[in-house]
Amino acid sequence: MKLLQNKNFYIYLVSTLMLFSLAVPTLIWYNNFFTSFKDKIDSQNLAEYGTFLSFIVSFWGLVFNFILVIIAYNAFKNLGIKEQYHQKQLSVVTELVTEMSNTVLSNMLYETKIDPYGNDRIICTGFTLSFYEISLGFDYKKFDIIYVKSNNIENCFPFLRFRRNPLLPINIAKQLEKLYRPLQYTFAFDEKKFPKNYVFLYSNLIQKEDFSRDWVYVFYEEPSKFSEDCKQLRKSITNWLKDYGAEDINI
Repeated sequence: MKLLQNKNFYIYLVSTLMLFSLAVPTLIWYNNFFTSFKDKIDSQNLAEYGTFLSFIVSFWGLVFNFILVIIAYNAFKNLGIKEQYHQKQLSVVTELVTEMSNTVLSNMLYETKIDPYGNDRIICTGFTLSFYEISLGFDYKKFDIIYVKSNNIENCFPFLRFRRNPLLPINIAKQLEKLYRPLQYTFAFDEKKFPKNYVFLYSNLIQKEDFSRDWVYVFYEEPSKFSEDCKQLRKSITNWLKDYGAEDINI
């Protein structure tokens, strides 16, 4: 934008100088040689005046052509740089989308229900699905909290590392930051302190020998926000890709 403003300034300056160079000799000729429209005009003076103006116009024509060549060259050079930058951005976003699609998570849904005898019973169901199926395929509103089992959030959501990539579009990076929660894990939980309805998210890729695989920490205290943040993340990615020209997107 600054470069464009500088170009506009130089064009304005040259245009002003050109008009000034045309106006000054015209005023001089008018004051020295022009007396009245009824009088005859000296053809020699008029010819000299016309020759001089032709020289001025030709000179400024060359100047303008020179400026336009410089602008065209810089525009072509900048276009090449922008194209390379956008190609690298597209590559980063494509890698992010691929890793998100390949991320497999498991969830354990714990719901407290009353049995025929009036006692509370915890019903547990579990699924192993892709990230988007886990995040958007369940109604988390009826749960009180979401926990993650791991010692590192990126073990469950490895694509979160892209949030630090300098080439990642800012809006997508902001949406990834919403999912990134610093660890506040606990080595052991008293099950009596669990709420009535809760969710565990974890990755089966963590090695069984890793004793921290069962560490637990609070991920979302408002489970419905988890699905909403994931929807916004997908929307930010699809919008960016559509602006780039990718219309048929399978995410």
